[in-house]
Amino acid sequence: MREVVRRFFFPLYIAFFCVAAVSSFAPVQAGETWFEQAHALAGHAKVLDQQAAMEAFARGDGQGEFIVLLKRPKGVQNLTGPLQANTDKDVRRQEVRSVRDRALQAMPDLPRSVIRHRYDNLFGFSVQVDPDQLQLLLDNPHVDLIEPVRILYPHLRQGIPLQKADTYRSQYNGQGVSVAIVDTGIDYNNPYINGGTGGFPNAKVIGGYDFGEFKADPMDRNGHGTACAGIVAGEPCDSCGDYIGGVAYNAKLYALKISSTPTGGTATTAAMIAAWDWAVTHQNDDPSHPIMVISTSFGGGRHLGACDAASPGMTQAANNAVAAGITVFSSSGNDGYCDAMGWPACISSVISVGAVYDGDIGRQGWYVEAESCAPKIPDSGKWVAYDETTAADMVAVYSNSASFLDIFAPSNDAYTLQALSKGSAFAPEFGGTSAACPYAAGAAAVLQSAAKKRNGRWLPAEDIKQSLINTGDLVTDGKVAVTKPRVNLRKAMQTLGVAFQPGVMMLLLGE
Repeated sequence: MREVVRRFFFPLYIAFFCVAAVSSFAPVQAGETWFEQAHALAGHAKVLDQQAAMEAFARGDGQGEFIVLLKRPKGVQNLTGPLQANTDKDVRRQEVRSVRDRALQAMPDLPRSVIRHRYDNLFGFSVQVDPDQLQLLLDNPHVDLIEPVRILYPHLRQGIPLQKADTYRSQYNGQGVSVAIVDTGIDYNNPYINGGTGGFPNAKVIGGYDFGEFKADPMDRNGHGTACAGIVAGEPCDSCGDYIGGVAYNAKLYALKISSTPTGGTATTAAMIAAWDWAVTHQNDDPSHPIMVISTSFGGGRHLGACDAASPGMTQAANNAVAAGITVFSSSGNDGYCDAMGWPACISSVISVGAVYDGDIGRQGWYVEAESCAPKIPDSGKWVAYDETTAADMVAVYSNSASFLDIFAPSNDAYTLQALSKGSAFAPEFGGTSAACPYAAGAAAVLQSAAKKRNGRWLPAEDIKQSLINTGDLVTDGKVAVTKPRVNLRKAMQTLGVAFQPGVMMLLLGE
């Protein structure tokens, strides 16, 4: 096979500012440049990350994006309570609205046009502000913390037989479940995901929104989100070569687009939080197909352990989803780290997913970060690591691993769907942890479909997580000797007491 060196994220080119520590708040003086003003404000005790704050201002040439977290009223300190009932959600949204309105009323000089996302279930909102406007927020006694918005990248890099989903997906196939694809959108006109009619919404893609560009239409013109959607719930096809349909092919889909441009592949943490928050609010828009799973194949950063404290906005959004009974999956990333993952995979309540090959695809070379422990060689200022051989269940050298990684799932080379604007309905070589994440999410949708059908109730998100972890086949990442379970849906179903009924017609899958 032709040797190919591949890279699976878009580099972020921004100015790097070495910001000196500021021990106390320095007031802005007339005549200062935005850089000087921002430098003075970035060291304020309410700003979570000084360097990230400067980077946020640099990206917008003095207009920085931030997540504003508000002080919660007394009696609402515990945000881990259940949010599954509509009454619980209504109470939370009323509390959030009241706190937000009070905070905004205290800032009459802050233009409301700077507010980008108003979160429903999270005590906060996101803004794009200049330093003077940031000072208004810092002076507000209702503001608890200001978190700089970070940039997220798609984790680009077959897998149904490998994770033993072939038998059970023919019987429990996502019926009655919806999965939210938080990504670059979904091409809802692709014939294998268009519900038979196309257009938005349709019988398959039943809802969504564009949080990156603030539009009602979440059309995917990048292709990444459509590829993920195809792995989760693409319609079956028995004459499409290696494409056989999604893991949970009868599940419904929500297209939650977070990418910042129509065709671009980057997003912001503020948009991701808005998408997760929306999934909680709109979980029961279709009561016969509630949102029970979120799949997010975007991420960024490097964390050596759980990052809940470093990303409080994302953490609370994830916790809210789990409290609503929604299982949240995120790709671990493709940097080749041996001891770290990026956000949101590093959040404790999120299920992080690393990647294994689904078969022998020959020698492969991948770009990795300098911090990777994998043997690597320099290449035009970058680093390349090679998998000299590949095989099913072999962890890909690019896949981020760490002691706190949760699971592995299949990846390269996934044959899935793509945006029609790319010239074809199919993407024959989709991969990376971007592919592994929707494989795991599809397995969760099958589990929930079976639980509801057999037992009359949904499984808590934590039960889904523990089932996938405890029943997976153990595989070891050779570059670092980290051993974690690879999803085995057959075992997970059996452990939950769901037996396959031989009398039901089975979909026969090829290797």
